Amino acid sequence: MTGVAMLAAAALLAGCAARDGVRLPAANRIVSENEALIVPAAGGPAVVDVVQRDYSNAVEQKVSLFTSSTIPGQNYLSIQMYGPMEATLDGQSRLGFRPVHVSRLSSEMRQQIPGVAMRTSPLYLQNQYGPFGYAFGRSAAGDACLYGWQQLRARDDERTLFQNRGNIQVRARLCDSDADERELLSVMYGYTINGTFEPQGWNPYGPPRPVDPTLGEDSSPILPAAAELSTRAPRPAAAPGRVQRVAIEREAQSGEGGQPLRPTVAVPSPVAGTEPAAPGGAVVVPAPGCVYGAAGCN
Repeated sequence: MTGVAMLAAAALLAGCAARDGVRLPAANRIVSENEALIVPAAGGPAVVDVVQRDYSNAVEQKVSLFTSSTIPGQNYLSIQMYGPMEATLDGQSRLGFRPVHVSRLSSEMRQQIPGVAMRTSPLYLQNQYGPFGYAFGRSAAGDACLYGWQQLRARDDERTLFQNRGNIQVRARLCDSDADERELLSVMYGYTINGTFEPQGWNPYGPPRPVDPTLGEDSSPILPAAAELSTRAPRPAAAPGRVQRVAIEREAQSGEGGQPLRPTVAVPSPVAGTEPAAPGGAVVVPAPGCVYGAAGCN
């Protein structure tokens, strides 16, 4: 055997010995719920799993949520955070920046919520991070579906080479057999972004907004919203049963010595046959003294 043939055989044997079985692609990996960069509000849809992919210029996560719907697909919150990544990721691919555009959103909705006619809401809405948009629709079976989007980026006049850099893209896909539009929309108001980049120049939220100049001044009342106050407690329900009036009877005849008898109170017996019957089927109870002008009363 020639030297070349021997080297080829050795390389073949080494290749066979190096097999380690099936591996997951390095691009996507499942991380724990504690590492989620975006989470729904407490009491919201339960988190099923979190899949992350790192790029040379961004990190992307899809947080899958509990789904109860006949529409194909999984509910989720997804987030793309653009910023300075680790130097070890320099060889990875870059995540292209895609600003929010109507035509692109329509394509996303058709892909993520197939077979449901979605209508973009004309309302201007804001959550704690700023303005956002959404579309809503119902399937033929009655499932409610919402597709929401939000872009977090400092204003152009606030961005510099070293300050207020970065960008965040958020998407929400929600379908539910029993929910309505308001319930699904509450997810867009309640989610929290947990992640950040260490460099101080990364700040897609922009500088803090100035404080209202009327805060702390006189002649500037601040009233609580209706939802911030407790309402009147409901009155306890009345005890079951029929309420009967107490009839006060006065006997016309006089007692001994010509003195009129005191008036009596006629109380119906609670159980028939348990008390001696009075005229008219009532138990006769003497009334307290000095009523109805009885003798000896001032």
